[in-house]
Amino acid sequence: MALSGVPLFFSGFWSKDEILHSAWVWRLHSPWPFYLGAFGALLTAFYMTRQICYVFFGSPRTAAIESHESPQVMTIPLVILAAGAILLSLIGTPFWPWFHAYINGHAHAESVSRIDGSIFVVMLISTLIVAIGISTAWWLYNRHPSQSATEADALERVQPDVFFLLRNKFFVDELYEATVVRVNASFARLSDLMDRFVWNSLVVAIGYLFVGISWINRLIDELVVNPGFDKGCGAFRRGGQFLSFWQNGQVQRYLRFIGLAAAVFVLVLIWGCRA
Repeated sequence: MALSGVPLFFSGFWSKDEILHSAWVWRLHSPWPFYLGAFGALLTAFYMTRQICYVFFGSPRTAAIESHESPQVMTIPLVILAAGAILLSLIGTPFWPWFHAYINGHAHAESVSRIDGSIFVVMLISTLIVAIGISTAWWLYNRHPSQSATEADALERVQPDVFFLLRNKFFVDELYEATVVRVNASFARLSDLMDRFVWNSLVVAIGYLFVGISWINRLIDELVVNPGFDKGCGAFRRGGQFLSFWQNGQVQRYLRFIGLAAAVFVLVLIWGCRA
């Protein structure tokens, strides 16, 4: 009853009327928001009554199943929700609008005497809409309840084409599948092919290129740099080590070499004189 917007005692009525009243005030710009909101309220009252008729009235349409009450983990929240659906209507009305003013950031709520008269017009229209929706659904579904799950819906018997269109959700899913999903799948396959045969091949080719360059660099290092530059540096190092043996800064070694050289020089002179 709260979802259907039954008047006065249910919170759904006041929340729905708040929307309808805003659309009613805005009708000077365009009446369509109010018409669409009223039609939505009519459909809500209709399909909620249809649901109640299918679930709680008539004989079971399927094989007999043992019925039992739901556990408290389900019933207690439902009781709280049901209480809120009724009690919250006490603070959601324009006749005691302190809560409405609070959530809108107003410090002071309007009094009853200052209520816009159009609210009563919208309330009357809303009540008629709810009455039409509930009574129509009750007349269609409770007058001759369905006896089996395969039996055609009451609306299907009246307007089979319209019901077929509604049952298939205006074929929005099929249209989405044929356009957005198919295009997205095509792009996904294209991306997969590009990834496997273009980008992956490019990455592999670049990898092989740099591996080849590294092999060439290694060959140059081992066959050119090492035998040439490294061995030349080694020869210079050994030559320097040999020269450092003669010039190590020790005066005693210098004197030995000078003495040895002098002795050799004397021997050469003596040997030359005899010759």
